[in-house]
Amino acid sequence: MDRQVLTRKIMRIGDEIRRLEQDLTALQSVDLVAYPDNYNSLSQQIASNGEFISRKLRELIYSTTNSSWPEIMEHAADALDIDVACGTNGLVEITFPCLIPKRTKKPTDFITAPLAAVLERFVSELEPPLERFKHCVICITHVYDETLYCNARKRDHDNIELKGIIDVINSFLLIDDSGNLCDIYQTSEFADVDHTRISIVKKDMFLEWIMDTKFTRKAYPKITEF
Repeated sequence: MDRQVLTRKIMRIGDEIRRLEQDLTALQSVDLVAYPDNYNSLSQQIASNGEFISRKLRELIYSTTNSSWPEIMEHAADALDIDVACGTNGLVEITFPCLIPKRTKKPTDFITAPLAAVLERFVSELEPPLERFKHCVICITHVYDETLYCNARKRDHDNIELKGIIDVINSFLLIDDSGNLCDIYQTSEFADVDHTRISIVKKDMFLEWIMDTKFTRKAYPKITEF
């Protein structure tokens, strides 16, 4: 890559980082209780800008080093702390250290690309090899930080960006994600930190799974009205 072109790309990323710092400073001055909509809008903008910066940095590394794209995605997955594990009765559980974002028209490859890298590594390292799920339920558990929980943080399940994530899961773990074979179930829990847990469960084990989670799930905390 031409040195001048590289310098311009790095400077643009630096400009975005400085803009992100300014937005974070502005966010500190927003009263969450008095102006929840302003806080939500600005925080969403900050998150999107952070994801844009991460994507541009990955592209820069790919175009200027010998790192392969799967290798870069594996590093991204490690940084995001996406975890995949096998449970009892053939269950597979994926944990994201964040709440899945709301549905937008913006690309979701900041989550789906690292998830694909982590699932590819997970499947390749399993001994014996994983048998793909046929009749299954994908159970999405939105886990809220109970100390921050309020009406302003409640999300409608039909407004969450799941398609890209389910498409990736289908590529590595399922025979097919059609409605004939795969059901979707969503629920909420409360814990010390925000995160999302996706459990792929055989249909004949779903009742046992839901009974287990029902009796271990934390009750809703008192909701703060803002």
